[in-house]
Amino acid sequence: MSTLEPFPALIVRAEWADHVVSPMHDALSREERAAILTERPYSWLHVSRTPDDAMEGQEVDPEALDEANAAALHRLLDAGLYEEFPLPALYVYRLRSADHEQTGIVGEVPPRAFVDGRVLGHEGVQPERVDALGLHLARLGARSTLVALMFREDDDIRKIVEATTDGSPLRRFGTGDLEQSVWRIDDGDSIERIRERLEQQPLYITDGHHRAMASVELWERAGRPEGAGVPAVLFPEDTLRMLAFHRRIVGPLPMAVDDLLSRLRERLTVAEGGTQPVERGVFGLYVEGRWYRLEPARDEAVAGVESLDVSRLHREVLEPIFGFGEAGDPGLEFVSDAVSLEELTRRVDEDGGAAFTLMPPTFDQFVEVADRHEQMPAKATYFDPKPWSGLFLRLEEEEEGSQGSALTS
Repeated sequence: MSTLEPFPALIVRAEWADHVVSPMHDALSREERAAILTERPYSWLHVSRTPDDAMEGQEVDPEALDEANAAALHRLLDAGLYEEFPLPALYVYRLRSADHEQTGIVGEVPPRAFVDGRVLGHEGVQPERVDALGLHLARLGARSTLVALMFREDDDIRKIVEATTDGSPLRRFGTGDLEQSVWRIDDGDSIERIRERLEQQPLYITDGHHRAMASVELWERAGRPEGAGVPAVLFPEDTLRMLAFHRRIVGPLPMAVDDLLSRLRERLTVAEGGTQPVERGVFGLYVEGRWYRLEPARDEAVAGVESLDVSRLHREVLEPIFGFGEAGDPGLEFVSDAVSLEELTRRVDEDGGAAFTLMPPTFDQFVEVADRHEQMPAKATYFDPKPWSGLFLRLEEEEEGSQGSALTS
């Protein structure tokens, strides 16, 4: 089996796309999910709910919740909101905003590829979260949220994608400032050429480590059957946008600002001015309404994960000065660069904390960490935009079960 396979798909009907397709569950805050669940009765979020979506004070029966999710899926199917494409095919999926566009290929990646080195990750996973996702997928009997992968730009694949997107899209719809489009590749020669070219290089997970490992876990429990697949979208490196993840110290600070600056000067060069750094190895600090530029006092000859700015910040500042461990702390908030600096500084001003800004890793660093089989620190990368859920649907064997209430007061 090659690294990417065509698959029979259900695709949301054009007139229902804006009602059904939604951001991935974990790309939204609890409050954002609650608003969508209330306003859009056919949103895919009704299918992907987790115990985190329960109202405060509610007890959650995970099995009953999964049964309710399955009932929500059957409601979408019974209403005829999806069109069936039974012949296996690959799909081109484009995400376009006002300032960015990325186009990838949707297909199925064999679970074996995630364990034999053809697909490499860069993050660790939480076993309990993998188990919960595996149970959810098994009880639901369907998959929609795509694992996002990166491949190195390839001229042959690019030409096939360009020729495909010259035609009319199968779907095109917009939600907010994001336009999404889908084309179908059903030409056997084109599919075979894409498969051949992808076999020549490794793939890298950009988003969906837990979903991928949950699929692998289910595959292994089933006895590693041939023909199993993990729905995925593969984006070429040169179309992806990687944003920084800043670190905010939740206020109030455990020390006076003068003491903080003094301790920083013991380890770093500190100068007034600057906001978000524009060079690697340099950090910004915002505290008490002022910006500072921080630079390590010495140049360390390190490689792999230790060379990342997020690792350096943790090593030089977050652990020795604030006592934060590798796994994070409730007093440490991760804020992606998708959040404006104005909002970041507002949060700091509101509670009297501090914010450290930094550059994102380079794609070369990203690949180096994965190739070395290392794990990046938590919240080291943020790829934007992310693929949405509910657009593509892959049904598996239906699970039997009741459709009782999942949430109780």
